[in-house]
Amino acid sequence: MKQGKFYLTKRYVTALTLIALLSILTYINMSYLINSQSNDGKIIDASGQQVMLSQQIALYAIYYQTRQLESSIEQMENNHEFLLSLPMSEEIEQIYFEKPLNLDIKIRNYIANAKRFRDTTDGVSLTYVLRNAEPLLKELSEVSALYLDETEARTAKLKNFETLICFVTIFILLLEAFFIFRPANAVIQRKTKELVDEKNYSNAVIESSSNAIISIDANHYVKTFNRQAEIIFGFKKNEIEDLQNLQKLIPKSYRSIHKRGLLSLLTKNLRRLKNRSYEINLLNKKNEQFPCRVGLSANENGVVVINIENMTKDKLKDVLMYKQAKFAALGEMIAIIAHQWRQPLSELGLNNMYLKKKINQKELKEELSKNEDIIRFMSETIANFENFYKNTKNVWFDPKAAIEQALNITEKILKLKDIKLFLELEENIKVYGQKNGLSQVVLSIIQNSIDKHGTSGNLAKWIKITMKSEDKKLFLHIDDNAGGIHVKPIEDIFEPFYTGKKSSSTGLGLYMSKLVIKDKFGGDLSASNTKDGASLLISLPI
Repeated sequence: MKQGKFYLTKRYVTALTLIALLSILTYINMSYLINSQSNDGKIIDASGQQVMLSQQIALYAIYYQTRQLESSIEQMENNHEFLLSLPMSEEIEQIYFEKPLNLDIKIRNYIANAKRFRDTTDGVSLTYVLRNAEPLLKELSEVSALYLDETEARTAKLKNFETLICFVTIFILLLEAFFIFRPANAVIQRKTKELVDEKNYSNAVIESSSNAIISIDANHYVKTFNRQAEIIFGFKKNEIEDLQNLQKLIPKSYRSIHKRGLLSLLTKNLRRLKNRSYEINLLNKKNEQFPCRVGLSANENGVVVINIENMTKDKLKDVLMYKQAKFAALGEMIAIIAHQWRQPLSELGLNNMYLKKKINQKELKEELSKNEDIIRFMSETIANFENFYKNTKNVWFDPKAAIEQALNITEKILKLKDIKLFLELEENIKVYGQKNGLSQVVLSIIQNSIDKHGTSGNLAKWIKITMKSEDKKLFLHIDDNAGGIHVKPIEDIFEPFYTGKKSSSTGLGLYMSKLVIKDKFGGDLSASNTKDGASLLISLPI
């Protein structure tokens, strides 16, 4: 009897061991399959993007869209390095590194010429990009198809292996079906499916969120750092591994108090934390602060979940609305002042004319003539400001008149600051849009130049405005010799809330100017440095 029990026990132990081994093998195969599909998905996505990016580079190069061109070049180069870093099949390796295709060299040459065109805009590089875009498209499509075929083959192989394991497991389970394995197998399968579904669902919810989601466990390790968090802050998940790394997101002046507060949450009774939210400033990888709404919650396992919403757009919208309201209020105020001043100015002019007729003394007449000039200047000034703030509709207008309107406002301050103004304005040009909008953009750029001249230390200060038409476009250059723009990349000066001024400034002048040129005229505003200073270029369709 004891021998029988020992025999049965031994048989059960052997069967359970086999099942355990097979279950482990199944789990390993499933994990490998999931990871393989995830990696294969990244490979297919990267190779597919290469096809699209090769054409985007050519398109952006044709239209001189340097910002989008730079982004596409960087992404194509990163994808290429990523694909080359992976193990390759012999067939794909031949395509990349052997004749007749040598795809690696072609891609690198294509990227190099695109970069050279981005930096120099020379015709040779542009010709190379346009000439090779179509052949490269076909070869990249071929590689992408090979990656897809190999992925399907690997998946099929793994599925076949999984099927084999399944049959062996079923055979052994049948031997002990009425004793242990049949009910146990049903429970295991049900629980496994629930866990996988729950994990996939949770991951899908977290990754699809438009907010940054970060979770920290009781041991102070960052367990979740979703894709949106990577986008908002610029850090990868492996760069934010624990509570210490998480401090990179906090401005230095607040790090100690934030750390103490979070440690308090992690070490005390977290059940009291019920979806509390705060509005604070956080930092991205570029060390730039931006406003956020931060929500905190915790569960009974000691995990703190941080939900972060980027409020930059909301804040920007509020500031823009305030600026628009301020412009409207200024317009109304100017209109009231103009209405109040016209009658007294008119009476002063008439009185002045009357006195000139009655008085014969030469010196007094000269003084009265000066008074007439002052009255005329005051009348023209109030008219200029009234027209400047008036809300106008889109019409065809002469851009020279819009420039002169802005210069009428800055004329006195240019003389006061001893800044010479040079004008080279082509005649008989018409553009469609808002005249006052263009005046405001020109005024904003000139004002920035005046402010920059105040700190440059140049004795011979100047601003030069050049306007000419070419290829159905108007090009308006505003140059100065104030030392240039010391920002890298230089395009950041058009970002909202960016300001290089020491005095109080919203940092919205150039941002709003670019919006006006783009939205009201369908044009573009760009900046560059010359040997003397800065050069702002407004390009408008004629």
